[in-house]
Amino acid sequence: MADKPSSDSPEKASGSDKDPPLVTSAEPGAPIDPDAIDPELVNLKVPPQRRHPLVAVAVLLVSLLLLYKLRADISYALLPEQPISLGVADASIGSKLAGQGDKFVRVVGLPDHRNSVAYDPKGGRGRVQVFRVAGTATKLLVARKVSLTADVTNEFSGRVRPISDVWFADALRAYFEQTQALRAMDLDRLKAVPTGKLALPLSILDRSGQPLSVSKEQELLIDVLFDDDVRVLLSKEKFPSEPDARYEVERLGLPHGPGIETRDGFGYVLRLPPKGPARQKLLAQIDSLGIWLWHRIETYRVPSALVSVLPDGLEIPGPESLQQPVRYRAPAAAPSVNPAAGSPTTAGAASPSAPTALVGPDGGTATTQAPATTSAATAPVDSKLLQAIREPTTLLSFAEVQAVQVSEPLRVPSDAFVLFDGESPKQLQWAPPVAALLALFVLLNIYYLIRLRSRSGEPS
Repeated sequence: MADKPSSDSPEKASGSDKDPPLVTSAEPGAPIDPDAIDPELVNLKVPPQRRHPLVAVAVLLVSLLLLYKLRADISYALLPEQPISLGVADASIGSKLAGQGDKFVRVVGLPDHRNSVAYDPKGGRGRVQVFRVAGTATKLLVARKVSLTADVTNEFSGRVRPISDVWFADALRAYFEQTQALRAMDLDRLKAVPTGKLALPLSILDRSGQPLSVSKEQELLIDVLFDDDVRVLLSKEKFPSEPDARYEVERLGLPHGPGIETRDGFGYVLRLPPKGPARQKLLAQIDSLGIWLWHRIETYRVPSALVSVLPDGLEIPGPESLQQPVRYRAPAAAPSVNPAAGSPTTAGAASPSAPTALVGPDGGTATTQAPATTSAATAPVDSKLLQAIREPTTLLSFAEVQAVQVSEPLRVPSDAFVLFDGESPKQLQWAPPVAALLALFVLLNIYYLIRLRSRSGEPS
């Protein structure tokens, strides 16, 4: 007959018969089933699973840090879709944007593509070009995605941010400091400078109205337009040798300079007739022959300490003391033959037997030739060959000067702005939901830390 279990022993839990039996006090000293479970262990309370408080603190700090980083994106995403029009970008653009944070703006300005920099973002996105807007004293830079279509409107619309908030600000400053940019002086103000040598350092304004300082160590780059000259280039595909090209140039009947061989062909300087129908007809004729031509614009590189300002222009040292482009004069009149006397004479000659001076192509020292006899033959002279001018000084007329520029490194000021063209508030609509999720993480971890602190104060 089986013993009845005592009243202090727990009842057998309902369930499968395969459950291990509980330890009972039916018979002291009776053997215990190896699979039996101690009822005291069953009655113990299971402690709730707890995370370490440092984990909650770490999640809380990371969430707060991400919220801080997203504060600008969140505020920009909540802006209206209509940009603020700032008009034409000028030197006052910095004061218009100062202290306003991220804004959605539209600006019109002239881009400086010559001194731009491009980078390829990670993630397969397209190349981005960063350039400054001319006339803003490098206080406004534009970051635009490079596209195959040319944008000729020069209108930029997008998100403008302080350069201190842009991740590539240090690299951008380092690049621009190694870039030499040209700044053109205001010619009207340069003409008003006192006559004589330039007083250096010279404080003047550039063409955009920004202050410009010229020191003794800087060079002036003076662009001069020779209005009566054109440059032509005869391709080597049509004219394989210089004599062939020279023959074609001589057929035009224009005064010309000596030929210069380049990689693509042979170049010449042509002296055009006075402005009028005859000049236009000649230009059309040259173009119809398949000869490339363009205006002759030369750049003089002169140390600023050697430049003098005169009422008519800028005076610089001559070609003997300063390397510079060649200036040409019209060729001397060719000697004509007197059929009656059989000797070469020139118009206005005092006597047929007077010595004749021939000027070389380089404008050097004249050589004296004895009077010709009845059977002597004079050497052939190209009456159309322009002669180089060699004078102690060179006067660059203000009527010919197109620009006077100086080269200086680009410096991005600390209060500059970067406009990300094409970035609208609609593109950052993901920022508010992400911020709400991070805020939820913050609240949950704060609640967990508070509950954990309250439990630690309860008696065990």
